[in-house]
Order: sequence, then structure tokens, then C-alpha cells
Amino acid sequence: MTYTDPSVLPASVISPQFLHREAAVQLEKAVKHHRQAALLHESGDSRQAETHGSIAYNHTAQALEVSGRALNVLLW
Repeated sequence: MTYTDPSVLPASVISPQFLHREAAVQLEKAVKHHRQAALLHESGDSRQAETHGSIAYNHTAQALEVSGRALNVLLW
């Protein structure tokens, strides 16, 4: 039998599945910004390319953080 704390509502439990999906969303956002950065570099707009590259980097970092949390979720 599995113990569940009645004070914890099922909706408030963050599952590994939820976290993996969130990591995927962040990676999809990163891909979008990397592609935009590449197009901007090709058109010669290095400043805007750098901005999109930075945004992509931040989304990637967030995806890695969430992915790491997904691997450490304890299920009751």
C-alpha cells in the first residue's frame, strides 16, 4: 500500500512527466531563437542575432534545470 499525505492535493504534485514536458517546451523555444539568430547573422544584424542567441541560451539553461529536477522527483 502506498502512503499519501492527505494534506497534499494530487493537483499540486509535480510529476516527472510534467517536468519533462516543460523541459521540451523550453528547448522548443530555444530552437526558435537559435534559428532566428542564424537568420539575423546571415542578414548582417549581429546585434539582434546576439539578443536571440542570448534568449536561446537562457531557454536552454532553464530546460536543463527542469530536466534535472525531473530526474530527482520523488514519487510517494
